[in-house]
Amino acid sequence: MKARRERRRWVLPDDGVIDPVAVEIAASGGRRVALTRTERQLAAARILANGGTAHVISERLRVSGTTALALAAQCQSPGKGTIP
Repeated sequence: MKARRERRRWVLPDDGVIDPVAVEIAASGGRRVALTRTERQLAAARILANGGTAHVISERLRVSGTTALALAAQCQSPGKGTIP
């Protein structure tokens, strides 16, 4: 239960606004930032575009390996995960 609350703290509701600074901080792994699902996908796409792997996504975005693989797979789909 505590882990679920902790996770919710870092996943913001999608409000249609993209914070490019938060995406860059998350993609660089500088520190943990709260992101919307869309921002998390964009950060994953940025990591992959810079030669990263699902393992790097997992470390930098602090998500499980399964979630990192799903994010990486979504980036491979046409029209998904493009960087604005």
